[in-house]
Amino acid sequence: MKLSVTILTALFFISCAAAPKADKPKVPDNVKIEKNKQTAVLNEVGATVRDAQSIEKLGRNMNSYRLAIDAASRRACDVVMEDNQREIVNLEARIKNLPDNFKDELTSIVPDLNECVSCAKNAMDGCIKARASINNLIKEIYP
Repeated sequence: MKLSVTILTALFFISCAAAPKADKPKVPDNVKIEKNKQTAVLNEVGATVRDAQSIEKLGRNMNSYRLAIDAASRRACDVVMEDNQREIVNLEARIKNLPDNFKDELTSIVPDLNECVSCAKNAMDGCIKARASINNLIKEIYP
């Protein structure tokens, strides 16, 4: 009895350890590596575009400071503008590390973002242009 249980157990493990059938052809490693690189680039571009969108929203949120006439609000606008301009400098540094086709598209948005986060009365024009450019870029990247 013990021998038959041992034999059945051994047969069970042998059948479970058999190599699975290969349904798919093996993809060469260099193809996988290239696909992973492309995915990483698209992920970085997506994150950079989201940062540009965040900066554009920060600029839109500054409108109450821009429309205010009191000196305290103007000083607050200057402080917020400096903070947001630092965010743009960080964004530009990230853009420089992207492939040229994405770098050119994102670099062209930066002047509009700078206008958008300024304390100028017409800063919303920059926000409108930046948002339109960002949306067009998103449509190109993710058709």
